[in-house]
Amino acid sequence: MYASLPSLLRLGTGRRFRSSQLTLTKKSKTERALAEKTAELENVLESITDAFYTVDKDWRFTYVNSEYERIQKRNRQDLLGKNIWAEFPYAAELAFYPQYHRAMAEQVSVHFEEYNPARDMWVTANAYPTASGLAIYFRDITAEKKIREQVYLDGQDLRAIINNTSDLIWSVDKQFHIITGNEAFWKRVAELTGKSAGTVTNDDFEPKLLERYIAHYQEAFTGKAFQVIRERQEETGLTIYEQLSFNPIHDQQSVIGVNCFLRDITEQQQHIRKIEKQNQCLTDIAWAQSHRVRVPLANILGLLQLFEAMGPEDQDVLQKLSAAAMDLDKVIREITGYADGNEGGNL
Repeated sequence: MYASLPSLLRLGTGRRFRSSQLTLTKKSKTERALAEKTAELENVLESITDAFYTVDKDWRFTYVNSEYERIQKRNRQDLLGKNIWAEFPYAAELAFYPQYHRAMAEQVSVHFEEYNPARDMWVTANAYPTASGLAIYFRDITAEKKIREQVYLDGQDLRAIINNTSDLIWSVDKQFHIITGNEAFWKRVAELTGKSAGTVTNDDFEPKLLERYIAHYQEAFTGKAFQVIRERQEETGLTIYEQLSFNPIHDQQSVIGVNCFLRDITEQQQHIRKIEKQNQCLTDIAWAQSHRVRVPLANILGLLQLFEAMGPEDQDVLQKLSAAAMDLDKVIREITGYADGNEGGNL
């Protein structure tokens, strides 16, 4: 009815053995899965284009990927277990030291750019706190930095050119809001509204002036580039002539804004009007010479015909008078031709 003691002992021993076997099998599977995940993670870290490494709380290297080896020109076996500040003492004088220490002490992630003089290289670095220390990514951005610096310098040159002109230059978006403007433009805006860049709105402009400009903007948003000339009176009574240009800003498929240019052409217009006035004076002179002078000349020619019956001794004088009158008539005709726009005065 009851099992013997040896039987119970054997039964208990068998159960413990099978339980141990199960425990060992489960542990082995867990270790194998962990090893597989670790290898998978290392493969990922080895394949990324960023340099990556980890350090413990004593600043000793615990992992280094191949990109870090390439950039720093150091073998990982020579770095693992070594102190980062001892291996790269120059880094302690740069942003790496305070930024990494902040990440470690405050348990926050940090992002920054720094120049590495040992490699003549600009890098962007990201450090993240972990349970055992820091995980750090960094990437060579030297080429990007040079491009950005060139873009900045080009932008400075462009701004200098734009701001050194007395022409007004600005642009608006689809809502007719001002998005950019040069110094000359913002000076005019301040004169008109009392507002400065960043504070002025369309409501600050005189309604009729704003209405005219919006009409021009709307036309430009149809894709048309055009110019207009307008006149305005200053308080002194001086008439100012201005040439305005409106040029659509195209995206790949649509017009996304309008570039605007305003140039004072008062001096040019004054010269044009002066020339027009001089031309009118010349026309008036030509008219007077061709009409008022020609009447008495015609009378002289008519009177000379009455003396054709005079004696031979007087014919020489009459011929000379007739020739002089004909020369004068020719001159008048030439002047009339110039006034009428005929080249060389020929009729």
